[in-house]
Amino acid sequence: MNRIYFGDNLPILKTLPAESVDLIYIDPPFNTGKTQKLTILRTIHSENGDRKGFQGRRYETIELGTKSYADSFDSFSDFLRPRMEEAYRILKSNGSLYFHIDYREVHYCKILLDEIFGRQCFMNEIIWAYDYGGRAKSKWPAKHDNILFYVKDSKKYFFDTSKLDREPYMAPGLVGAEKAVLGKLPTDTWWEKYVDFDRNDNWWMTIVPTNSKERIGYPTQKPKKLVDRIVKASSLPGATVLDFFAGSGTVGASCIDLGRNFILIDNNQSSLEVMAKRFSNISDIEWLGFDPTPFKPNITKETKQEILSEVEKKYTPEFEMLVATASYLKANLQEKSDLWEGSPFEWLLQLSARQKGALGGRLVASWCASKGLPTDRSKDPGENIIINGNKLSIKFSTLWNNGKYNFQQIRSDGYDYVLCFGLSPTEAHCWIFNLDFAIQHAKSQHKSEFWISFDPQKPPEWIRGCGGNLDEAFQVLKNLKSNRKAG
Repeated sequence: MNRIYFGDNLPILKTLPAESVDLIYIDPPFNTGKTQKLTILRTIHSENGDRKGFQGRRYETIELGTKSYADSFDSFSDFLRPRMEEAYRILKSNGSLYFHIDYREVHYCKILLDEIFGRQCFMNEIIWAYDYGGRAKSKWPAKHDNILFYVKDSKKYFFDTSKLDREPYMAPGLVGAEKAVLGKLPTDTWWEKYVDFDRNDNWWMTIVPTNSKERIGYPTQKPKKLVDRIVKASSLPGATVLDFFAGSGTVGASCIDLGRNFILIDNNQSSLEVMAKRFSNISDIEWLGFDPTPFKPNITKETKQEILSEVEKKYTPEFEMLVATASYLKANLQEKSDLWEGSPFEWLLQLSARQKGALGGRLVASWCASKGLPTDRSKDPGENIIINGNKLSIKFSTLWNNGKYNFQQIRSDGYDYVLCFGLSPTEAHCWIFNLDFAIQHAKSQHKSEFWISFDPQKPPEWIRGCGGNLDEAFQVLKNLKSNRKAG
């Protein structure tokens, strides 16, 4: 029986029996450092600037420094270690692990895996090379991924090349007609156009192209042929293959075609929905923590409504209250795209709430740096900065279709001030409120969180003197009284 789990992979891995899996292939999220790294930028007017702004004005962006890259790596390592320790426990004594990563983290990941599996169990670093896409001009363009190949026991592991696809010789005329037709076995460098080589089918790349028939709607979907090569080499028919960062379920698709069993785990709702469609015709799958039925293609509207009605019966009164409240607020909270048409910030509408929050934090830090106002990054989670010893929580909002800013998730403790930073299609605004003062005028979201909403063109009386345009807000920030502790 094949299994697909919906949930955090670590607790699920802990439930799997020891030495129960023949092969593990994982393609974990590549840790680029972007969510943890803070780059301080200063933007100034310049006729020869590298960026074009609103109404054709040009700006030059200067990078002043970067902080917290090491923290980003540390958190990634802490995230991976317990999962890789479970992977080692679950793997059979003759089993193998293929760990797919890129150049940013491969060196750190190898050190981690050496500690868990032992250096003697490291077999290969497979280089998956490709040659397409953009090319950086400030460094050598990165055109490969790394796949680390480890085994549980270097004297017992299974590895078979007899079923592998072969690659064409670079100079077929030098090896004879028979060898030229047969091709050669692949090495540890895999060129994308030669994996499962077919002269009529050598199009595929590092992720499945958008116009491919194989494409099923998952952003980092890997080509099945890449996984096929690994499954053929390191498992026998009937073996069990595990992928606990399952994504679009490519490992499962490979196992179905090659006669292997699979266990897939992912905590992303969209990933499970994609797999539900991908495996809609496969009955031999046990779904745990997720009902795939509403997401299968060709389901009738009546059947889907019947399923959803059954789910709705499980809603609590509190949940139904939240749905009703959200429906009421929806019209006022949705952004109106034509309001932003032609604005240099129109692209913001495509970002998630978390991405917008991170962007707001960076914009505030860059603005403060451009004004010569020293800031420190708070170690607490969220977009927080420290100015003159005062901790400020940054709340970011774009202008909604009702002409208002909505600054949300204001907590009742943990910082001294709330910095509300807003962007309209043509203007930027900023207000700084003492936390107690902000809570006094805010609306309650629930017991410990609040929100503030107002029209910047018709500001309420209570926000006067707390900011407004960026020059007014800078004066407020500059005059914040010191909250630094002596000694």
